[in-house]
Amino acid sequence: MLTYTGLFWVPSLLFVLFLFPRVAPAYRRPFWLAALIMGAVSIVMEQLFLHFEVWGFSEAVDPLVGWWVLGAPVEEYVYWFGATPFCLSVYLGYRRLLGRKDA
Repeated sequence: MLTYTGLFWVPSLLFVLFLFPRVAPAYRRPFWLAALIMGAVSIVMEQLFLHFEVWGFSEAVDPLVGWWVLGAPVEEYVYWFGATPFCLSVYLGYRRLLGRKDA
């Protein structure tokens, strides 16, 4: 959980605090809308994968925090809800870095 927080949540938070105000207003609403849609899709996908036993979780194999939400460890949701804004932020950052000043 600490790894996901450090890799995804901290950079996403820094992006939103420092770079997001410089993003063109036309991209702000779609950013949050895409993050919301991907969050919802992630929850549905997580539930389907658990139901069809695509993956499972074991305290014996992997030490987990111990908090479970909707049948999955909280670490799963820390990952899904951290990775989505991180990936969107990287996309907007690269657009800006590579010369698309409207992003």
